[in-house]
Amino acid sequence: MLKFSIPFILFILVSCEAPQQKFNRIAWNHIDGSYNHRDLMIEDLMKNILHKGMTFKELEKTLGKPNEQTFHTKVSYELYYQFYQEESRALIIYFSKDSCITNFARIIRKRN
Repeated sequence: MLKFSIPFILFILVSCEAPQQKFNRIAWNHIDGSYNHRDLMIEDLMKNILHKGMTFKELEKTLGKPNEQTFHTKVSYELYYQFYQEESRALIIYFSKDSCITNFARIIRKRN
């Protein structure tokens, strides 16, 4: 009996993760205080929308204004944030000197 229970429990835990959604510009820019809905679109956004060479203007037209900007080399968009949680998630995007995307990644920030 125990042999069958462990795989079943693992299956349940893995399948409880929130389902991913297709990127939707209107939903992305809807501010509800937590940005949690953005994390559900991140896989589609990173795979099908963002690309190296995309300009800052194109990015801003697609995603709106970033939550943080470091000069013209890096921007970030909040993906998941809860005030009392121990982690938050963000999309970090790096730019070249001519304001084109050079790299991007989804990161998890842990609170100390």
